[in-house]
Amino acid sequence: MEEVFTGIFRVLGRFLFEIVFSIAAEILFQVPGYWLCKPFTKPGRQPDGFLVVVLSILFWILVIAASYAGYQLLNGETGT
Repeated sequence: MEEVFTGIFRVLGRFLFEIVFSIAAEILFQVPGYWLCKPFTKPGRQPDGFLVVVLSILFWILVIAASYAGYQLLNGETGT
């Protein structure tokens, strides 16, 4: 009986992990690029593909760089 419950929880755990992981990946690697590409896309078409992913990655790199620069500015640190 214990093996049955262990198997059920293992399957549910993998299922929930897969859902959370796919939603997180979608939010991180699709949504920012979609919103950046949307104004430049022809009416009636949806932005998708490689460009959306690349723009999303560049967006997050810029967010991290700006956050780091802001942190340094607030702490009074200099780049040298």
